[in-house]
Amino acid sequence: MAAYQVLFIGNSHTYLHHMPQMVVRLVEATNLAKPLNAEQVTGKGVSLEWHWHSQKTRDRIKAKKWDYVVLQDRSGGPLENKATMYKHARLLDDEIKKQGAGTILYMTWANRKRPETQKILTDTYSRISRELGAILAPVGAAWENSLKTDPDLRLHHSDDRHAGPAGAYLTACVFYTVLYRSSPQGLPGTLYLDKRLLVDLTDDKAAFLQRVAFETVTSLR
Repeated sequence: MAAYQVLFIGNSHTYLHHMPQMVVRLVEATNLAKPLNAEQVTGKGVSLEWHWHSQKTRDRIKAKKWDYVVLQDRSGGPLENKATMYKHARLLDDEIKKQGAGTILYMTWANRKRPETQKILTDTYSRISRELGAILAPVGAAWENSLKTDPDLRLHHSDDRHAGPAGAYLTACVFYTVLYRSSPQGLPGTLYLDKRLLVDLTDDKAAFLQRVAFETVTSLR
């Protein structure tokens, strides 16, 4: 069976803990899912504007026949300059559509010390996804829902901005649900990449994050 070809465009919210490869490992753990090939073009702290002006990014979009291209802006983008985020999401989406691929907007999460900003992030990503007819990956909303249920849950890295392993796992579960329209419940909470441990969750914690990911995604349909 031909694999889904997915390109992730973003920054450290994409590449930390090898999140795209976590999605691949989740897919490999089930016989029900079409295989996934996940590639990425990322930079530290970069925005969609940076990616639009990067020849490397635009060449990667054109490099092969992708099924989906994921767009992730810097976490402060929607908070500081929505107009710039919208402009470059539109420009990149146009390039993606020229290749016959679908766009997925990757909604990021709020800083741990500023949870009130999640509403802005959610509204901004939701609005541009509707405008473009793109798929929304409501990662930030899933983080918010998880933390409402369990405020002591540690999804963030110690810097309060980035994802820790559990946060990256929740993000991967959202993408699994979005791509396969299927629940990740029952999939492993311990994942490796080339014998390197990526995440190691208890069965209960993994099941909780899987359930929240699925419920968050399906609530938007």
